[in-house]
Amino acid sequence: MMWGMAVILLGCSSSWAAESVERPPSIISLPEGEFAVVVEKKTQTLSVYSFRDNTFFLEEKIRCSTGEAPGDKTESGDRKTPEGIYFLIDEYEDKYLTPVYGKKAFPTDYPNFIDKRAGKNGSAIWIHGTNKKLKPMDSNGCVAMENEGILKLDKYISLHSTPLIMVEEIQDSHQASLPLEAEVRRLISEWGASLAAGSYHDFLSPYSDAYLPDIGWWREWRSLRQRADNNRLKLMIHTGQMGIYRHNTHIVALFD
Repeated sequence: MMWGMAVILLGCSSSWAAESVERPPSIISLPEGEFAVVVEKKTQTLSVYSFRDNTFFLEEKIRCSTGEAPGDKTESGDRKTPEGIYFLIDEYEDKYLTPVYGKKAFPTDYPNFIDKRAGKNGSAIWIHGTNKKLKPMDSNGCVAMENEGILKLDKYISLHSTPLIMVEEIQDSHQASLPLEAEVRRLISEWGASLAAGSYHDFLSPYSDAYLPDIGWWREWRSLRQRADNNRLKLMIHTGQMGIYRHNTHIVALFD
């Protein structure tokens, strides 16, 4: 249902301390206690952000290496690192990996729904360690890190939840995302309200006219709602832990 929405290169250091920063422009909203990973291809760096006490923090800033060919990935074998909003969907320890992947690896969900709509293809885009000397723009499209870096990143990753936002360059921070956050939350709230008590047409109203979701379950759902109403039970759709992320003209919202 989510409509079109929305990592860094300095040495790993055990003495790094989280520092407060301005809202990263790719992160519209980040739940307390969650982390977001941003890869900046221009500087070959991977950054980890958190949000607590109404403040964004830069938790880590780690060297990385992206695809040897510049630009956004569009097809298999182009040796480019994709740009957009992704999630890490699995985790492999070193005993399952060849040395080129180092001590740990996290596959991404590239190509995602947005990529496929744009006609992009290819696969096997990972964040991983390496036993080779790390050089800028030296991968086949993955995000490679020194083993120390990938092991440090591990503690910030929750599979299918922690966003991986890959960009050419991190833009200057601004506050324009604040009204956009309110609009996204309003849209999702209306979607939830239509699911709880609205009609089939109310439920479809937040979707693009060009997209028809599978609603074969609607008749049974409506029957369950009627049973709740007959028993004087109030049915509600509650959303929580909402993360809202932006890349160019696309916004991704992930929530419980």
